[in-house]
Amino acid sequence: NSEAVDANQTAVALSPQDAAAHNNLGAALKELGRLDEALASYNQAIALKPDYAEALSNLGNTLKELGRLEEALASYNQAIVLKPDFAEAHNNLGAALKEVGRLDEALASHNQAIALKPDYAEAHNNLGAALKELGRLDEAIACYNQAIALKPDFAEAHSNLGNVLKELGRLDEALTSYNQAIALKPDFAEVYINLGFAIKNVRFKSSNPKLYPALTQLLTAGNFTRPNGVAGSILSLLKHDIQIKDLLVKNNFAVSLNEATSIIESLDKLPLLHCLMRVCPIPELQFEEFFVAMRSLILKNLDKMEVSPELIHFLSTLSMHCFTNEYVYIESNEETHLIGELQAEISQSLANSQQPEALKILCLASYRSLQQYDWCRKLECLDNLEDVKRRLIEEPLLEKIIAQDISVLEEIADDVSLKVREQYEENPYPRWVKLKIELKAKSISEVFDDANLQLHSENVKKVNAPAILIAGCGTGQHSIETASRFSNSDVTAVDLSLASLAYAQRKSKELGFTNIDYLQADILNLRQMCKEFDVIESAGVLHHMDEPMAGWRVLVDLLKPGGLMRIGLYSELARHHIVRVRKEISALRVGKSEADIRNFRQSLAESHDENHQTLTTLNDFFSLSTLRDLIFHEQEHRFTLPQIKNCLNELGLKFCGFENKDVISSFRELHGSETDIYDLELWHQFEESKPQAFIGMYQFWCQKP
Repeated sequence: NSEAVDANQTAVALSPQDAAAHNNLGAALKELGRLDEALASYNQAIALKPDYAEALSNLGNTLKELGRLEEALASYNQAIVLKPDFAEAHNNLGAALKEVGRLDEALASHNQAIALKPDYAEAHNNLGAALKELGRLDEAIACYNQAIALKPDFAEAHSNLGNVLKELGRLDEALTSYNQAIALKPDFAEVYINLGFAIKNVRFKSSNPKLYPALTQLLTAGNFTRPNGVAGSILSLLKHDIQIKDLLVKNNFAVSLNEATSIIESLDKLPLLHCLMRVCPIPELQFEEFFVAMRSLILKNLDKMEVSPELIHFLSTLSMHCFTNEYVYIESNEETHLIGELQAEISQSLANSQQPEALKILCLASYRSLQQYDWCRKLECLDNLEDVKRRLIEEPLLEKIIAQDISVLEEIADDVSLKVREQYEENPYPRWVKLKIELKAKSISEVFDDANLQLHSENVKKVNAPAILIAGCGTGQHSIETASRFSNSDVTAVDLSLASLAYAQRKSKELGFTNIDYLQADILNLRQMCKEFDVIESAGVLHHMDEPMAGWRVLVDLLKPGGLMRIGLYSELARHHIVRVRKEISALRVGKSEADIRNFRQSLAESHDENHQTLTTLNDFFSLSTLRDLIFHEQEHRFTLPQIKNCLNELGLKFCGFENKDVISSFRELHGSETDIYDLELWHQFEESKPQAFIGMYQFWCQKP
């Protein structure tokens, strides 16, 4: 901490020739992340005492953290020459060798450290990491277990053990390890990210309340995962909870007020459910039916409800939840009538300078967006419910102000672009609260190495400060995740919709991102920017244009030679059921008002048709903007892999690889681990055998020669 820095600076001032004082100051500065100053202190210590092995090893640690790995290796080696039995320097050298990919040498260094100091838990842990990298997973597990035996509170070793167990498919044990790591170190960001990855595709078969605190932290503590990516998994766990199990098997929820009150009190003891509802839509019809029934019961009995802290908490959560899913839940004609009366009553109260009860405001807010009412700024009854007031009133009003200041490249003229813009002005896509932000941005070279891309020219990896274009950034998840992924990046993010851009700008500012510029523009007009980019990403936009190839050509013109492009396109094979439902919507002449979308959605939820049932399993079914995007979109094109191959040839682009690691694993299972993962004809065969593989989208990288 800063007190340690002050104390060590005083020591240096009193004894400027004392090498140990400079070394200690370096350690205190490094702890605070002041790495350049730490380097200066260590160098000063070494200048005063050239054979100071400890300072050389510490200097190596700081150089390693700065990414200057070759210099770090030299520093560790020098420390070892001076002090051959220096176990810590051998261990640190091993960790740096692992980072530069010299794994056999890394093993030798860690083994040397352990030979010198058999109870050295950190060296056992690092040896495990090197063995994991070499694919020797059982040996890695033995090393991590040894590290934990020597140091039971070693959170990093528990987390690393979890990673290997996850890789071996031993998910229950992996979750136990992650849970243990979090219990030991509740602010351990990396373990939350690992936990988020691990549970994504898990469906729990039994109750495990021990996981609740860790999962609650995963959702609330930081931006470690996209909540909608883990919601299905968390709900599968909650379904086995004794408080919820009984509720969901009933066909008739909360028949009496007393029963409703008792349900609300029992749900109050489940913070995990409340946290999940507050940050994303709940992708599960059984839960939805329960929330719809509770909302209706409360509205119809508003004057009879006994106000309690539990009721206010439940309604606060429900109102934030319904705002986040954009009021996608069905409502009866009676509810619509009662809501009309309720908003008139509230409006009249405020006109008479009387504050309405919080209960009534929260009930209204679970059906309607509060920020649409002129009187929303006058509400004082929400002052004690800061989360509700901020999310439902302050943030949407702030977006309206932000929208007025967003730069516009040129008036949008294309007919299809105008219709698409109107859709996203009405329903900015998607509404989100949290997302996954990288803990540490990586160089362009590291990002592309991690993505396992087949590059046709390596020059792009030498770019130090990449200029990146996000063509179609929506509400900012894409632009923010990219800005957090690439170090020293300068991101330009464009979209048709001002409402979406305002949302993106608000979230970027809230999360402290200063390297993103937002601009309203049609992709067709982007040549007027007179700027070229090292990286261009356009996921899920080209297939909503009148002529996708016209937009794609513009993007190719903006890409520097040797630059990389990430493209997302709909799959013809994966969307057969969606195409059929789109045809039904056309034939039935279903309108596009929010009420029309809600009513049609309800008919899908109640249907026994297989296509309809498939739709209700998709996350996009559970919020209004995502459902509208899924089946009511103004314009949609779909592609096959042979068509994409032709497009790439026509545009002069080289295919570099798919993004989704799970799909790549599945491809290797079918074709064998040695198969060429860059062969689009083999991928087409794979997709024909697994038509749902690209249900999300094809997401792939390509390169301009």
